[in-house]
Amino acid sequence: MISNANPDPFRKETFLYHRLDDKNVKCNTCSHHCTIHDGNWGYCKTKKNENGILYSFNYGLVSSYSINPIEKKPLFHYYPGSYALTIGGVSCNFKCPWCQNWSISKTNPQEFKANFTSPKEISHKIDGGKDITGISVSFNEPTLSLEYAVDIFNLLNPKTYKMFVTNGYMSKQALNILIKSGLSGTSVTLKGNEFTVAKYCKADVNKVWENISYAISQKVHVEVVCLIIPSVNDTLDFYMEVANRLVAISDNIPLHFTRFFPDYQFTHVSPTPITTLETAHSIAKESGLHYVYLGNIPGHPLENTYCHHCQSLLVKRSGYQITSSKNLELGKCPECGVEIPFVC
Repeated sequence: MISNANPDPFRKETFLYHRLDDKNVKCNTCSHHCTIHDGNWGYCKTKKNENGILYSFNYGLVSSYSINPIEKKPLFHYYPGSYALTIGGVSCNFKCPWCQNWSISKTNPQEFKANFTSPKEISHKIDGGKDITGISVSFNEPTLSLEYAVDIFNLLNPKTYKMFVTNGYMSKQALNILIKSGLSGTSVTLKGNEFTVAKYCKADVNKVWENISYAISQKVHVEVVCLIIPSVNDTLDFYMEVANRLVAISDNIPLHFTRFFPDYQFTHVSPTPITTLETAHSIAKESGLHYVYLGNIPGHPLENTYCHHCQSLLVKRSGYQITSSKNLELGKCPECGVEIPFVC
């Protein structure tokens, strides 16, 4: 780390914007596509228009840093059992009132005190770190740190995996830049149906679906996560919609239904009943998805991976840890020989 001697050490011109008239600009980092007037900030409060140039103020800003099992993301079919250096910044482009990471996602670079961390420092920690297989940009919405993430990715060993934990609301241009820089895996959180996402997150969920489909078409490994919140998205229609739309893309996309616990502005809402999640699991499986998981219920048998053909137990998990597995690198069920989609 180096000291914060420069008053604007986190300031960097953004990759994706274009100029309008009267020094106004349009930001193209995420799907909000904000029009930002000279001297003003964008919706996410990390981008500012200064005299017709759009700057990001979270370059090199690391709010959180840890080494986590990849299963925590959650990613169950992507380098299982590996560990990723996980970094996060601040702010978000969604307004979710139940946010589990609100202490950083609901603040902005002007309010958060941090030391500058260069991309080179991060790359050295990863490529020189014992038992670290990759990087995960996570905690808050990583799209807002696009420039920083790309510069880190471009410094890393090609064998080091690069992944995002995201709400999936980046622009297609941003997604393409990430893919070209080595993004190979992502978990995408679906907050709800079109009505729910518009009401609570102030966003268009169809943009998220477009990015899921496009990322898969570009050979990025995608797993989808639905935090099931009582009174918000705990409906049979939502479970069926998610499952059917995923099956239409590929029946091999892993889907995670995870348990909600009260937080932020939703402390009045009870934790998700386990039976609710089990119902969601049943509906998704009946819709044709091969790999459906339950999360935030350590020790539940539906954390495990079973062969979709013969039901043989392939991976046993307890929370974020794999307790046993069967030759995942072979890509086939050792019992029946059917192909099993793992990235190892």
